[in-house]
Amino acid sequence: MLFGLTGVELSLIIVFICLFAGILSGFPVAFAISGAAINSFTIIAVLSENGLLYVIEEHNGTAEHIPVLAGGWQKAILSTLSTWSQGVFSRAFGGNVETLLAVPLFVLMGIALERSRIAEDLLTTMARLFGTLPGGLAISVVLVGTLLAASTGVVGATVVTMGLISLPTMLRYGYSRPLATGVIATSGTLGQIIPPSIVIVLLGSIVGDMYSIGQEARAKELGVTVLEMLGEPAVVSTGTLFKAAFIPGLFLALLYAGYSFGFALFRPDKAPPVETLGEEKYDLRRYYKNNPYLMVGAVLGPLLVTVLLWITLTSFGIVGSQPNALISHGIMATLTLVGFILCLPLTVRPHYPPRPVLIGLLGLVAMVLIDAFLIKAEHSSGTRFLYFGIPIVAVIYGLRSALPRLLEVEALRVVSPPVILIVAVLGSILGGITNPTPAAALGAAGAIMLAATRRLREKDQPGRIIIWSAVAIVIMLLMRGNFDLRMTMEVISFENQIAIWIAIVAYHIALFGLLFSCWILIKEGIMKPVVQETTKVTCMVFVILIASLFLSLSIRTFGGEHYIQEVLRSFEDPRVLLLVVMGVLFLLGFVLDFIEIIFIVIPIVGPVIYAADPVLMPPEWITILIAINLQTSFITPPFGFALFYLRGVAPPTVTTGDIYKGVIPFVIIQVIGLVILWFFPAITTFLPDLLPEN
Repeated sequence: MLFGLTGVELSLIIVFICLFAGILSGFPVAFAISGAAINSFTIIAVLSENGLLYVIEEHNGTAEHIPVLAGGWQKAILSTLSTWSQGVFSRAFGGNVETLLAVPLFVLMGIALERSRIAEDLLTTMARLFGTLPGGLAISVVLVGTLLAASTGVVGATVVTMGLISLPTMLRYGYSRPLATGVIATSGTLGQIIPPSIVIVLLGSIVGDMYSIGQEARAKELGVTVLEMLGEPAVVSTGTLFKAAFIPGLFLALLYAGYSFGFALFRPDKAPPVETLGEEKYDLRRYYKNNPYLMVGAVLGPLLVTVLLWITLTSFGIVGSQPNALISHGIMATLTLVGFILCLPLTVRPHYPPRPVLIGLLGLVAMVLIDAFLIKAEHSSGTRFLYFGIPIVAVIYGLRSALPRLLEVEALRVVSPPVILIVAVLGSILGGITNPTPAAALGAAGAIMLAATRRLREKDQPGRIIIWSAVAIVIMLLMRGNFDLRMTMEVISFENQIAIWIAIVAYHIALFGLLFSCWILIKEGIMKPVVQETTKVTCMVFVILIASLFLSLSIRTFGGEHYIQEVLRSFEDPRVLLLVVMGVLFLLGFVLDFIEIIFIVIPIVGPVIYAADPVLMPPEWITILIAINLQTSFITPPFGFALFYLRGVAPPTVTTGDIYKGVIPFVIIQVIGLVILWFFPAITTFLPDLLPEN
């Protein structure tokens, strides 16, 4: 054989040459991948039929040349069609169809928010708050990128929006072109790792199967069942991956902000502080003598204290899943979130009377004490609600006083809508109330309602209908999280019947508000482009998915998948194997999009890398490493998609070289982040362990 290579090895080379040639040809990626599958299969079939592609096998001491398509090209096609219809197709569009439904919903959520100009308000407000810091505008871009990532997950919309709004401002105030372009392009890619993330949704649609296949193979080698080996089913849900990605995503954002701040300290002329960015009705810094560090500490201090308290109590077993713990995770989540909201008026509006807020805080403390000492495991949901009745009234009284004060602050008024949406979407997933697909539907509906509210506010029209609809959604989430709303049960308790009727009423109110919001957006000409753009992006994702599966099946026909897996299994140390796979994925990120990598490469290498001992290599840790690696593909020159998005909206004074030069430090930061996660897996496993699946 040529260069001593086997027929399978040459066939793999032919496939990848056809794939890269198709991508570099300029054709749309989906068509390029499909064409690569057809062309490579045709070439391999012709060479195999003519005896030019073969493997050597020994039978009775005689070496025989076996064509790579041993049964001929006709049998290979029939085998591929059979595999497609019975295996891969059903896995991608049958068993995981609910997970994949989250993709168009999250895309709709992101595009609706982008069209509502919420990102523009966020950038302006953050720049006013942090602009006086060295590198403050760059830090503001990172913060806004983090918020948009957690509320949209759409890279293109985030990069384009921030490029149009913040890049001219940063250049006008003397920021370095490489720093400005680098921080914008990189912050925009946070949507690929911070939940809700399309990358994690797509990975979640196949990682569960890969982990199950890998652990079944390992159990078979040990001669035991998976349950005997692990003590639990080999399952990895998308919700678990969302929990695992949350802290690493925030950690990366912190690294970006730290680099921007450090760059400004060493090169103050390239990232100068900005004294003012326009007039603002309320200056939060004046309460803290223009000390931004003291301001941030006072505002975020209560939140950090309650989070640390939550973590500490959980480590001692005081907080956990009842009846095994004194205090439930739900009560601690309520204490953390509501307590933070109640403490904000004390730090940002200190001249108001503190009594109503203090009453609300006492109500929260009472809820914690009641949960710890009065609530028992045998108590029904209705009994729990009765116990919590008086404290809840006190909390509502405190919130009723706190919220109007907070809305007087422009920064909070601008930041609160996307933050509320983030809490609703991620809280429902992390709290175990629902899975990612219904949460995506909640996010899409919330984004539409936010866009409609923004439009009504611009026209000085009231939005009470939408506000009541939002309240109804909160009520539905509370009913879903605390009562059994199944109407198919033979016996439905009285309290569950009341909860069902409350949920039904709330549903109709929320539905009316959603339809009203859609009507507002249709009337204003906003809904049409939102739906068109969502359809375009969704079709792109699923057509690439189909094309990638087609290419994977072509590789299977000549045993390429089996060959790659055998090579990978030759590595005795599973961590060395994972390191090799990560290196290959990093290099592929230079020329392939994340969707192609997920649906071409992961199904091939997944059964091997996910066959490791989950104690040594937790599957969620492996997946988040892969996700961050794929995120890097958006900013790696020369084919990083974020770079193309930014190039399309950058002014003529910004060259492509400036963009490439700007992202290189952030690519290095990505690698540093991967190294840290490699040596400290607890960063990814901490939150799934803290909030286990119900």
